[in-house]
Amino acid sequence: MSTTIQFLTPRLVGKRFEGHAIPFEVLKNMAVLEDLVIEAAKWKYLQAHPDRQRVPRGFTEGVSLQLTEVRDGSAIPVIALTLLTTTPMFPEIGSHQQYFEMGRDAIIATVTAAEAQTHGDNTLPSHLSGYFDQLGRSLRDGEALELDPRNLDNPARLTKETRRWILLQSDKIQELTEEVVLRGMIPEMDQERMTFEFQLISGQRIKAPLEVQHLDSILEAFNGYRDNRKIMIRGIGRFNRNEKLLGLSSVEHVSILDDLDTGARLEELKTLRNGWLDGKGIAPTRNGLDWLAEAFQRSYPDELLPPYLYPTAEGGVQAEWSVNDWEITLEIDLDQHLGHWHALDMTNEQEQKKSLNLNEPADWQWLATEITQRIGGDA
Repeated sequence: MSTTIQFLTPRLVGKRFEGHAIPFEVLKNMAVLEDLVIEAAKWKYLQAHPDRQRVPRGFTEGVSLQLTEVRDGSAIPVIALTLLTTTPMFPEIGSHQQYFEMGRDAIIATVTAAEAQTHGDNTLPSHLSGYFDQLGRSLRDGEALELDPRNLDNPARLTKETRRWILLQSDKIQELTEEVVLRGMIPEMDQERMTFEFQLISGQRIKAPLEVQHLDSILEAFNGYRDNRKIMIRGIGRFNRNEKLLGLSSVEHVSILDDLDTGARLEELKTLRNGWLDGKGIAPTRNGLDWLAEAFQRSYPDELLPPYLYPTAEGGVQAEWSVNDWEITLEIDLDQHLGHWHALDMTNEQEQKKSLNLNEPADWQWLATEITQRIGGDA
């Protein structure tokens, strides 16, 4: 016989979860929670029985975690625990439920302690820290997995920061993985070993596995290397404890980039240093460039003509469009998130100027409409 109990009702916090839905990539990384709960339960059992070297046979027989529903309130997955209550071979198995609950509580205590960067009495041993390499890996900046949301004071918020802190507590963990989006080129590939070398825009080269489903795109980028053909890769990056990228453990998506891809150009601007302009010139900040890349990704239509992007001596970025008889510039203040629009009709020197708040979707829509009209398309 088996029984199913409500086991965990965590809450996912962040804009991606406001529609009460959970992306598949998040569910995929949450799947390791079952393995972690089982190993934590084993640890708790051995703590309670110091005379034993291993858990009883059948301890994990029929144990599974199941997603039964997703409730409103950001996104709240309801997770049930199913386990056998008794079997002819293992009649004592029904008494093991408490250890799975104790293991769950230890996981919650570990995340709570990580928020304060401390170690509690009920935190998991370091040999179980490795499970957090997958658990929470898909979380982005500003997102959290609250394992105990009913505890308003200490909801056990697993974030990018707390996950990293937990992993670094084990000196046996020398590499961490993160989801990455990288732009660069393919200078080398080895079809026999099914690997390729990826050259980041910064110049760093890393190794990556070559999956059959990406072979055509990787081959196209490799053949276009001397023509500066760039690609974008989404995958899982391997980092050392000092956050240096060592390589890719998997490649999930590959896209050939447009010659004027804004993300690639902004990555190039990250290589600038102060004094880049004949000993003068302030380099744009990495945070500012990251904000601008995200803003273009979120608000600039894919089908619209991309701009040329140049650094300004003051540490900003200037976007330029040449559209029919119009020369258009948008000087972007990376600190204030403002844009100064200037459009000049070369046939009659008619000018148009406007200040834009680049945190406002309406201002991005205005920009897109102006460019579309000058191209001759529908506004």
